[in-house]
Parts: sequence; structure tokens; C-alpha cells
Amino acid sequence: MIKSIIIDDEQHCIDALKADLDKHCGNVEISATCLSGKEGVLAIKKIKPRLIFLDVEMPWMNGFEMLEMLDHIDFCIIFTTAYDKFAAKAFRISAIDYLLKPVDVNDLKIAIKKAEEKILASEGTINIENLLHNIRQPAQRQKIAFPQREGYEFIAAENILYCHAEGAYTNIYLKEGKKMLVSKTLGDVEEMLPADIFQRIHHSIVVNLEHISNFIRSDGGYVQIDNGEKLLVSKAKKEMLLQRLGLKKE
Repeated sequence: MIKSIIIDDEQHCIDALKADLDKHCGNVEISATCLSGKEGVLAIKKIKPRLIFLDVEMPWMNGFEMLEMLDHIDFCIIFTTAYDKFAAKAFRISAIDYLLKPVDVNDLKIAIKKAEEKILASEGTINIENLLHNIRQPAQRQKIAFPQREGYEFIAAENILYCHAEGAYTNIYLKEGKKMLVSKTLGDVEEMLPADIFQRIHHSIVVNLEHISNFIRSDGGYVQIDNGEKLLVSKAKKEMLLQRLGLKKE
């Protein structure tokens, strides 16, 4: 059994989640429920759970602030939240599981299975630390968790030059000359990247705008990036790119 705690300021959300867990996830034992971050901190220290379900938006102390009150995190976390673009993106780029309210039972089962695997492998803490780092950082300093064979590699957004599609995979090109292949489509990778500094310039290329050194209009248009490489810009993407580079009025 996975000893667990639910932390949510809305009792009806606690009741609904507990009912779903009792009915569909027999391997999860709810040892306590808490209506505030303060109660959550005390319960975590007393019960020492392997898993917590944590609401993001709570009055006085939100879920992220609650985690920062703890000396260390040695448990898995599944966040529960109403749809919030910023929070959802932070979870996704940090490889953290979250459930949107109202919670879908199939999503819940998948999240529990992932948590169980992380508990057995004693993983998850690094991802939480990365999430808390990303919440506090501007876009270029956020670290993206890219899946690798042995786990995840955390790459700062500012170190990514561009991403290039390779079928169902994506090559990530970094400042130091390194290339990394990840098992995600370019569309999936693009969703993880901070939209304010990355731009799709071709159906197979997403580039970091901060690393563009030149835009050349000849041959249909292409950009040159800091390492000297030239990347083709498609006709369909050119107008938006020029706007974002300040070369064309909106």
C-alpha cells in the first residue's frame, strides 16, 4: 500500500478524490486529509507519506509555498489544479504529474501507476526541485526535463539553440556544441519550451530567438544563429518571425 495524504482547501474536492481512489486505486491508502498548507506540513512531518496529492491554489499558502516550508522532500507528489496555463506548463517541463479538476479517473490511474514506479525506483525528488526552480525563474533560466534512457536530463532553456524534428524524435542542439536526441515529437517539445523566447520557423525547426544573430532575406529567407549555422525559414512562418524580431510592424 502507498501511504498517502490529500491536501486541498476544498472539502468536496477531497471527498471526490478520496472516493475515486477508494474505488479505483486499491493500492493507495489515504492516511490523512488536510484543508490547508499549514495542516499539510504538519501531517507530512508526522505521517511521512510516500505520496501526496497537493492542490496548487490554496489561500494563505499555495502548494508551491508549502513545499518550500519543508526541509526536504522524500515523497512523490501529484498536483491537483484547475486549469492554469502557467502551472500546467511548469509541471510539463519539469516532468511532474498533475491532475486537472474535475479529476478524470483514467488520468488518476495513470498518475498513480507513474507514482508507484517512481517510489519503487526512489525517483521524483530531483523533478520536484526542478519544478520549484522553474516557478521562480524567468523563461530563459527555466530547466526543461528531457526524457533519456536512464531518466531525465535537465537543460536550461537559454542553452538551447534550436530543435529539429527527426520523425517521432527531436534533436536538441545546445550552445556547447552538444546534440541530444529525445523521444518526443517536435510539437511535444515545442509545448515544453517557453513561448516568449522560442519560435517555430519551419515545420521541422523551432529556434531560440535569443540566439539569432542575423536574418537573411535571400533564398526565401533564413536565420543565422550564434554558432554560425543557417536555418531555413518557411514562407508560412516568415511574417510571424519578422514581427517577433522587430523587423515588421504588427
